[in-house]
Amino acid sequence: MIKVQNLKKVYRTKNIETVALRDISLEICEGEFVMIFGRSGCGKSTLLNILGGMDSMTEGSYRFQGIELGKLNDRELAAFRNKKAGFVFQAFH
Repeated sequence: MIKVQNLKKVYRTKNIETVALRDISLEICEGEFVMIFGRSGCGKSTLLNILGGMDSMTEGSYRFQGIELGKLNDRELAAFRNKKAGFVFQAFH
């Protein structure tokens, strides 16, 4: 099961703060299929990068099969990506 609560992602540069995701909560049970859609720039890829362990959240909680991913160290996160997560990357032509 995937459980996300109050997820927030903020990108910061020296002078600019951009909120990419705010207050995202969802629960996906084993065997369920979920579609994420929205307009360009709404945060779909950011959310999927966080769910796949490729990016970190700024705030909130993300549990995958009972494990809090936000608390994993780099080695544990790499093991998660290698054994539990899979990606089909977008192709740009």
